[in-house]
Amino acid sequence: LDSPIIVTPHKVPSNPLIEYRIAAGHRRHLAMKMNKMKEIPAMIRADLTESEARLLNLSENLKRKDLNIIQEAHSLEWFKAQNWLEETIAAKLGMSRGWVQVRLLLLKLPKDIQEVAAAGILNQAQIRNLYSMKNDEDRYAAVRKIKESKERGETVDITPKKKPKPHEKRERSFSEMLELQDYIQDQVGNNLATRVLGWAAGYVTTLEIHRD
Repeated sequence: LDSPIIVTPHKVPSNPLIEYRIAAGHRRHLAMKMNKMKEIPAMIRADLTESEARLLNLSENLKRKDLNIIQEAHSLEWFKAQNWLEETIAAKLGMSRGWVQVRLLLLKLPKDIQEVAAAGILNQAQIRNLYSMKNDEDRYAAVRKIKESKERGETVDITPKKKPKPHEKRERSFSEMLELQDYIQDQVGNNLATRVLGWAAGYVTTLEIHRD
């Protein structure tokens, strides 16, 4: 308790006895109360704005790792409500924009998924992937997979599969070749096109395709 806590002037109309509130040093104050101390060194900072006081408190908690991810997320809500950009919040806290973004995305997920994240079961990439899913049913199914794989000591990939764009020119995957082959077979039956797709997928040899 050698370092003084930092307090700012604060008036509460319903309780005139309250003159200050803690901006930084909540744990030291709690330790004082547990040790039944009557006094604690404090530094009064009347110059701090609301945002500066909140940043100071949050920065201290982040350094001490006092908060879980959902608590961190809720601590960012005030800044977001003040129309702070993610880049600004990140710069003020000395964190990356991605760190801020993931926590704000977490607040948009269902409450019970937030609780799973708070328990340390979800990582940042998984939170991003869950947010990008189209509905809660898919999200809950993915969370179940994550929890089950974690219990087995395994990892699971829940990255949403992007639907290929019909007009996009790119290298096709093995499964896409077979899907197109099935489609052609269903529409017009087997022909040279389905044989060529079989060759591209590795099912038909070069000699066979030339013979065809």
